[in-house]
Amino acid sequence: MPQSLNAEAAAVSSTAFESALRPFALAEGAKVAVAVSGGADSMALARLLAAWAGTWGVTLTALTVDHRLREGAAAEAEQVRDWLAAHGIAHVTLAWEEGAGLRGLAKSAQSAARDARYDLMTAWCAANGRTHLFVAHHADDQVETFLLRLSRGSGLSGLAAMAPSSVRGDIIIARPLLGFAKAELEATCRELDQSWIEDPSNQNDASGRVRFRKARALLEREGLTQQRLLATIGHLQRARAALDHAVTALLARGIWDEFGVFRLAIIDLLQAPEEIGLRALARVLAAASGQVYGPRFENLQKLYVRLGAGPWADATLHGCLVSRDGDDVVIGREVAQIIDEKTLAGDATILWDGRFKITLKTRMPGPFKISAFPSGIARCDMTDQEKGLLQTLPARVRATLPALTDVSGLAAVPHAGYVREDLAAAGGFSLEVACVSATFSTVSVGDAEK
Repeated sequence: MPQSLNAEAAAVSSTAFESALRPFALAEGAKVAVAVSGGADSMALARLLAAWAGTWGVTLTALTVDHRLREGAAAEAEQVRDWLAAHGIAHVTLAWEEGAGLRGLAKSAQSAARDARYDLMTAWCAANGRTHLFVAHHADDQVETFLLRLSRGSGLSGLAAMAPSSVRGDIIIARPLLGFAKAELEATCRELDQSWIEDPSNQNDASGRVRFRKARALLEREGLTQQRLLATIGHLQRARAALDHAVTALLARGIWDEFGVFRLAIIDLLQAPEEIGLRALARVLAAASGQVYGPRFENLQKLYVRLGAGPWADATLHGCLVSRDGDDVVIGREVAQIIDEKTLAGDATILWDGRFKITLKTRMPGPFKISAFPSGIARCDMTDQEKGLLQTLPARVRATLPALTDVSGLAAVPHAGYVREDLAAAGGFSLEVACVSATFSTVSVGDAEK
């Protein structure tokens, strides 16, 4: 059990840690990554994971993001690399180039840095065949999340705080330390003779988390102990799980197509209990837009009401176009909101626009660019059959699909099976695409109550 603020903390045992890993059902030989900032939490997690991975033949790589928000960030990343190298733990540093420009903008910089860290690490995981990214959120973080969301008036999903696992892109974010207190992780580092870095931002009162952290002693004296708060979170998580089960059952009555468009009978959506209908709608909007979280509740509720009222006019929300087709509601990506462009060279696997997993295999030098499908498909060497596959789609769907271009123009369109003649003739060129929106919508990827 997590320690109270004044209790003597013990190190996390290998037995307790192995038990915490069991729900993730990692197979022998799995390939995973762990996020390591250099703090006591992530250093303890990296060392515990490395010991476990060595026993089970699991490939582990530690990832550190040089966020560049502080002058010493690069040196800290190098220190983490050296500490881990001393124990034979593979390490990669990922740089967030935009961070230096946000120095001094505390609130916006921290939020942007959090998203950037996840984006960089999950992209690396996808490109390198890692299925899980382990992060070091612990029991203290869980309680602080609960208190923050309580102060913002969050509903059940927000107050249920962090789930042991969630999905970002197509990578599972694993949190095995939610049952351990920060003091236990610091004790683990001391037992392993492992140094760590103290982040100065953890003392900055501009952060709500820091203010709640400093108020914890007062809360404990009033009976709001860590154990009681975690028990409350546990009750809420069980309630959230029951709701998620009902949402999944409702969405199973709909259909995702290979182009990332979802269709469901409106009557199925509106006859479900309102809470289930709202959650189902939010989950589809998140998946169809390739985003981690759903829309704000007030906007979601307005759309839900509109679906049952008449007359209907197409609506946009959360980067999606919502339309009606007879008795069905149809939800797909909004063309104007697609801004993702990625450059590829050689063999690569990426997640594009949060919706399509794309694998390129080529001996051609490139570089190639993945972006939204360009207009004017007649101006290329596509066969009539290949053009026909695309021309049968509504223009607003066709324009949301990925296409590969290079200096010579359109190079490949995976949904049409098209590869430009010179690339096909050279051999050794393939481009595969899989829509992951349907997979994302079967799990609770997030909610508006952040």
